[in-house]
Amino acid sequence: MASLPIFMTAVANSSDEPAFPLLFTWSTHEAQVKEVLVIPDDEWLENHRIEPNAHNLDEQQLYEFGFEASDILAEWINEFDTDVIYALEPESLSLLVEATYDIKGLEPSFEVQSIHSWFQERDVDLDDAVAEQGQTTPLHLLPPDELVIQLLQIAVEHGLIDPNDIPAIED
Repeated sequence: MASLPIFMTAVANSSDEPAFPLLFTWSTHEAQVKEVLVIPDDEWLENHRIEPNAHNLDEQQLYEFGFEASDILAEWINEFDTDVIYALEPESLSLLVEATYDIKGLEPSFEVQSIHSWFQERDVDLDDAVAEQGQTTPLHLLPPDELVIQLLQIAVEHGLIDPNDIPAIED
């Protein structure tokens, strides 16, 4: 069985000048969705601040419920058996992934590529597929977990992911 692709998104400290992540959301090779708040490193906070954001994430929540960059990187190293992950906005996600690795003196172990390209390589126009689903909210405005779920559903509906590769979800 081929590994399922990993789709990832993130929320940055600032929409105008993103410097570090507040939240990462990604799909696993089992088509589950994981979401983790990131405890900001002191070095990040020396030069940048956490601006108000659509997800109402603040510094207190990050410290209370978040994880250190080293814990997140350990999970990724353990979980990702790929050198490529896919994102709606690959440039901004790359910056946040790099900031997370860099704060620990490491280089990213994977490259971030465009989710549009992943679908296009498989002869699916992502924008058309979203419209076919009746989705009226632009993908970039969806909450991170809903975005990842939407991408997985589109991949299944277009036969890009075998539904048998996805564990059954109990309601």
